[in-house]
Amino acid sequence: MTQPSRDSAVTLASAPGKVLVVGGYLVLERDYSGLVVGTDACLYAAVQTQILDFPAIRSLEEGDVPISVFSPQFTSAWWRYSYSTKHSSLTQLDSADGETNSFVQVVLNATLGLVNAYAPGKVQDLAASSVPGGDERRGLKIVLSADNDFYSQRETLAKLGAGLSSESLRSLPRMCETGTTLANVHKTGLGSSAAMVSSLVAAILVHFGVVSRSDLQPGHGSGEPGPARSRKLIHNVAQYAHCLAQGKVGSGFDVSAAVYGSHVYRRFSPAVLETAMAECSSVEDVKQATSPDNPEWNSDVLPVVIPPRLVLRLADVDAGSNTPSMVKKVLQWQKAYPDAARDLWSKLDAANNRIRLIWSQLNDALTADSAGYNAALDWCAARKSSEWKGESADSPPQSTARKLLAELAEATLSVRALQRQLGENAEVPIEPPKQTRLLDACMEVPGVCMAAVPGAGGYDAIFCVTLSPAASHAVEEVWSSWEDMSVGPLLANQASGGVSTLDVAAYPEIASHL
Repeated sequence: MTQPSRDSAVTLASAPGKVLVVGGYLVLERDYSGLVVGTDACLYAAVQTQILDFPAIRSLEEGDVPISVFSPQFTSAWWRYSYSTKHSSLTQLDSADGETNSFVQVVLNATLGLVNAYAPGKVQDLAASSVPGGDERRGLKIVLSADNDFYSQRETLAKLGAGLSSESLRSLPRMCETGTTLANVHKTGLGSSAAMVSSLVAAILVHFGVVSRSDLQPGHGSGEPGPARSRKLIHNVAQYAHCLAQGKVGSGFDVSAAVYGSHVYRRFSPAVLETAMAECSSVEDVKQATSPDNPEWNSDVLPVVIPPRLVLRLADVDAGSNTPSMVKKVLQWQKAYPDAARDLWSKLDAANNRIRLIWSQLNDALTADSAGYNAALDWCAARKSSEWKGESADSPPQSTARKLLAELAEATLSVRALQRQLGENAEVPIEPPKQTRLLDACMEVPGVCMAAVPGAGGYDAIFCVTLSPAASHAVEEVWSSWEDMSVGPLLANQASGGVSTLDVAAYPEIASHL
């Protein structure tokens, strides 16, 4: 049982999910980049200073801060910790099932250590406000929640006797319970661990005043010095924590999307985290490594906006892929056949860059001729992409936008062909035949300009980009009637923004658990 202290404000931060539209596998190397789109489905971290009174508090020593973490969407999902301000270390006291949560634990330990370094005394003041040996102590209550799209809702809908449709998904309560444990939940591939890490890092840094709340408010220009520095610090700390929890330095595009939203991403050099991730590293080592002033952070983030009226539609496919093993096999093939890999990487990179350029040119086409742009989209939305290049009695004059949309569809097919070639070479199901048939059927729907597997590919997800609500509805009809695999829609759409601070009053599903 907890009761909030009278003067404790709630810090709520959100971070979006991600879709790697192009750049799978290539994004692992600094020589190449990827186009990652943030979603309006987010993961949320709420932090509040409270009077906590769970049993293990009596054993805490002077200078220890109790921490209670709760994830209400899962069964048996609470963890209790003690943070020692004397030793800058975190200890798990207990949990619902006796298990650990490495991502939460690493974030708490790293971020509270950095709070001590950036704002000396703030965590100590929290510890000093309690008397050791009592049943109650001031500490941190943390609630972690996510929008429904991060987890498959198939079983929930089945129990309700509802079909696998957007309409059924909209009928579910926001942040609904999954009915299972965190370890057993079926994820949809939106990057829940990266979004959780990023939102929790942000919430803690804001809660203790290391980062200004206003720097992360939605719509606040991240190009300004203050907000840009704050976002860089959150990014660096989140990348460190995510890598440490995973036990390796990955590409980082998922954390980058959680912090910055939609952008073209070029990875950072792994060496920047080498010292911080060593077993004997100190808080000072982590502070220096994750500092926004550290010039070794050389990742590139170029904001992008999906062209107006183009809508990203996502689908969850009920057939899993083991992404780590797929990546491992691709890297093994690349090492065994470096010349062939280099040639294929170059072709993929050129095709990926073509898609990014077309997106940019479509935005320019709207600016130059909005009427022509909208007329072209209206015309293409009523026809299959294979018909967009040809001339017919009812076709309008060939416009820039129409030409670009036709090229976008062709470029998508080129990327897919190269991905299949990579999969065949490495004996990995990047776009397996079942997915090929489904994606080809989606591309036959009038008004669909892109359909592909995101990220590393496999069986578990696809995305489409449509030009109209009618096209989106028709795509969903293809999914619902598909017999080869069970294909269900997600509600998430594209979103530009990254990590943000929010008003908890707008999220009663979270506030009720504080």
